[in-house]
Amino acid sequence: MNSFRFNLSRWALAAVMMAGVFSATGADLKWVDFPDARWELHGLAWFKDNQPDLWRLPKRAQGKVPKAVWNRAIAPDGGRIRFSSDTTRLALRVQMPHGETKRCFFDVWVGTNYTGSASVAGTQQVDLVLFDKREHTLAEMSIYFPHKEEVRVLAVGVDENAKVTAASPFALSRPMVCYGSSVMQGSGATHPSRTYPAGVARRLNVDFVNLGFGGAGKAEPEVVGLVNELDASCFVFDLGKSYGLQPGTAYEQMLDAVRAAHPKVPIFCITPIYSTKEVNEPAYRKRSEDLRVMMRAAGEARKKAGDDLMFVIDGLELFGEKDKALFHDPAHPNDEGNERMAERLAPLVEKVLFKR
Repeated sequence: MNSFRFNLSRWALAAVMMAGVFSATGADLKWVDFPDARWELHGLAWFKDNQPDLWRLPKRAQGKVPKAVWNRAIAPDGGRIRFSSDTTRLALRVQMPHGETKRCFFDVWVGTNYTGSASVAGTQQVDLVLFDKREHTLAEMSIYFPHKEEVRVLAVGVDENAKVTAASPFALSRPMVCYGSSVMQGSGATHPSRTYPAGVARRLNVDFVNLGFGGAGKAEPEVVGLVNELDASCFVFDLGKSYGLQPGTAYEQMLDAVRAAHPKVPIFCITPIYSTKEVNEPAYRKRSEDLRVMMRAAGEARKKAGDDLMFVIDGLELFGEKDKALFHDPAHPNDEGNERMAERLAPLVEKVLFKR
């Protein structure tokens, strides 16, 4: 896991240099349309039904799930293209259907190293260079799609004579399926590869699906039913403060529904992380404490009843008051804060998944 530690100042500088500076026509590249069998897509479970749209829920769910969920589901958080190549340059031809309201990054990793980012604004079709002048050696590459805005990927550009082959398999055949709040979606993270589910997945070499829906993680039956459709190696539920003031019934019903459909799959229940708003807002602090008690009780009651694959994780241990310098805003960790959460959560998930 130590290979994933990074110097934040160098990361931030590289991101600024890469973001939006290297835009190009890409006329001298070989462009391969997306989708294409050469571009192995992960993280978008219903892409076959939705293509070319990179939505996180199936188009049949539109109008059936709460509007707040759907509005966030059109951003392809967790969507990634994976492949191996010896290309010295990598570019994307992309378009934003509705323009930019939040900074919209594509990130690329080569092996276990962050290599570059590029951002897009406006609704025009553009070519973005993710890296240039790389050493001509075969390596595995992952392109992370933006996590806050809807985008379309039209083609991938590589060297004219570049080799493009499949990436090596993940350590597990099924993805880690994550459902929940704005913290899970990565609302405080600037870059899509820095959400904490992405960080856990990289550390464990597993696939993942991120169904974090901003402030809309409320365990509605319509949404839980879609989560339940996925064949997962484990489920990670982090509904946080998004769950709101509703009784614990919906949370308990979610756990029971998922367990009934997936009797042998581990379920991780994360209680709400710390927020600096808890210091000066008594009502917010009480709500946070009540949610922690409710979620812990729901998970532990099922474990006590014999569910050995139900696990409760204390959100304050993942991100607590000691981490208050790593907030993007009073409720959401920044890039480094998300990395800190991933660093702490990954061993807990690993202990369960890889002893099986």
